Amino acid sequence: ARQLLVPAPLSSAHPFTATTVATINSRSFTSASIALDMSSSTPSNLPHAPHRYLSRPDTLDLSDLEIRINDADERRQAAYDLSRKVGVALAKCRAASEVGGDAQSVADAELETLMGEVFAANEDPATSSSVGSGDAGDTSSNKKGSKPRDGNLSYKVEDYLRYKSYVHFLSTGRLLPPSLTPDATDEEYLGGACIGLAQDLARYGVGRATVRDVPSVQMARDLVGDVMTYLLQFDFRNGPLRRKYDGVKYALKSLETVLYELSVTGAEVLDGNNKDVEMQNGDDGKNEGCRIPTDELEALHKRMERRDELRERLIKRCRDGQKAAKQSIFALHRNDKKRAEKLIDECEECIKNDLLPIVEEEPRLRYGSFSNVLEELVEARLLYAWLFGKDGNDECPSGTMLTITDFAIHLEPEDYLGGICDLTGEVGRFAVQRGTARDTKGVQMCLEANLSVLLSLQSLSRFPSGGGLGKKMDPLRRSVEKLERMKYEMSLVEATGGTRKVMVESGVKETDSGVCGGGDNN
Repeated sequence: ARQLLVPAPLSSAHPFTATTVATINSRSFTSASIALDMSSSTPSNLPHAPHRYLSRPDTLDLSDLEIRINDADERRQAAYDLSRKVGVALAKCRAASEVGGDAQSVADAELETLMGEVFAANEDPATSSSVGSGDAGDTSSNKKGSKPRDGNLSYKVEDYLRYKSYVHFLSTGRLLPPSLTPDATDEEYLGGACIGLAQDLARYGVGRATVRDVPSVQMARDLVGDVMTYLLQFDFRNGPLRRKYDGVKYALKSLETVLYELSVTGAEVLDGNNKDVEMQNGDDGKNEGCRIPTDELEALHKRMERRDELRERLIKRCRDGQKAAKQSIFALHRNDKKRAEKLIDECEECIKNDLLPIVEEEPRLRYGSFSNVLEELVEARLLYAWLFGKDGNDECPSGTMLTITDFAIHLEPEDYLGGICDLTGEVGRFAVQRGTARDTKGVQMCLEANLSVLLSLQSLSRFPSGGGLGKKMDPLRRSVEKLERMKYEMSLVEATGGTRKVMVESGVKETDSGVCGGGDNN
């Protein structure tokens, strides 16, 4: 390095003087010495710590929510384990039915024990004595066990009802009545005992046709035809039942094809449904001589219609509540505090008076539109408290973050966490207003709020199974990065002496030092 820095002899005509060369040589040598001498590093030679944006070490406390999330996850995992056991027990029952004898009774007893655990896990003691009796005159929308089941247990209940209905047909020639399955929901009964049975009877018909047992094939055809006629009364919306319903048509067609093939090979086949089939094993329902329990199925149909009516009413009222919450957020950005308070109160009243009674009557409507309006209300309440404090008495942004216990309405973890993720988007919009006004402290306050939410969510061991929080994490990270970039660009403006004041209408009180003079979080 010293050899490279020694200048060549200069002539008298050279434009540089000896003093200039010595100065350049000295500065170059000093820089090279610092760059090459790595063995004698000192703390001053090391990089500084990253710039810290949080003024306080603590972040949003989500420990109570994490406990609830972990408990729900444990219940869900237990449900999956129980579901696997039920699946194995059903497979054993079907295998034993091919052999018969004592193995069949042992397998059935094991299955009934497991199903008792399934139904007990979903039973609500407060309502078990008053709803779900399965009587023909029961037209209420609720039924014992109507609360959503954990994991995939509902599908296993359908498989169980499908098996029980098939066994019931073999012993009686009739459809399993809903009164014999009081712990199952109406959807589970339709999916398993009706639609699932049709698939099994199509396979049963092929087997009996192999030994030219025409009467048995006709009984299967007639029952599937009755089920098909009954299901035509329903207006199934797009969903699992609507997709399964198409299989009943194919099952009926398969049985009719088998009977036609038997007829062309010399078997005597009666035309149309066999209305004169004698029922030899007594009557399980109130319609003697009928293959299906007409009265009970009619009551089920009315309950389904009532449930659809509640669903449509809930969706319409949810639109009103969600609209009020969204407009309150717009009002907060326009600094219209009174209108925002009025709209938030309207949303809460809509939830308490119109929506909650529907959800209490039909708990399975808890998720979907109702969950969305709760999430929107959480976002509006959080933004209001962040701007004006928990009690709404602050004139300046306070940075207050409400916890889930601060809400008068019961919230699930996914409702609160979804709302607080959406809050960061509104805080980012507020930061743009403050950045336009050259309010560095206001932008810093927004950055701290979003970064605190991000770090708190990242500290959770797992997210709730519903709510789609995983999809909201990337926008949250980008929001924090944008605010960091905004703060950097504002530092460039300050470094170049840019002090021009820009008047921007926003929802905060202006002072000479920014948003009410600081960015401290309370």
